[in-house]
Amino acid sequence: MKKTQNELEYSNVIVWFDRITLDELMNALVQSGLTVKWKESLKQMRIDISNDCCGHQLIMSKTGDKFKLEECHYSVRDFRLAMVLYQFIELAKGHAVVKITNEEQILVKNIRYGEAVRITKIKGAEKKVIYEKACNVTMDQVIAAMKRRDSEERIPVLRLELDYELATLHDAMKQKNKEQIKKSKAKLQILRKEMLLLEV
Repeated sequence: MKKTQNELEYSNVIVWFDRITLDELMNALVQSGLTVKWKESLKQMRIDISNDCCGHQLIMSKTGDKFKLEECHYSVRDFRLAMVLYQFIELAKGHAVVKITNEEQILVKNIRYGEAVRITKIKGAEKKVIYEKACNVTMDQVIAAMKRRDSEERIPVLRLELDYELATLHDAMKQKNKEQIKKSKAKLQILRKEMLLLEV
């Protein structure tokens, strides 16, 4: 990778893929000119990604037809892989901290549920927050969430509801069903807000 290009580094990555989105990820990697091989077992999916000079590996834990990519730190040397991975963290509504480095500055993006919630610019000794997403959660909602004793039981169910609604939205977008797209987006906003409260 040339020094003039952006370099991407990932940390605290948590992304859940369904089978359809995982297939789309692998197709996108192939389309970008990378060689992709994978091996699937009952508990794991290993994806080997290579180009002319180096290789990368993504290891996902498997539960049924769901695949979880979880990495504490992942440095991506191939820019094509970096951009595909970034795209699918957004698409799959994942979490990550992405550090984008070039010769002049470093941008640190904190991504939650596929959206940047904070972007920090570091240039020399200067560190500046250039974007921060406003939180629309009310104090009453925070108190109600803190009083809940069933949050540990609710979170796995909530993840399934999110996955189902994302699949519904995906189908609606394919069919260009504007009414269902609107309904699914509204439902996802409600579910996302509840998840943020429970994960505090």
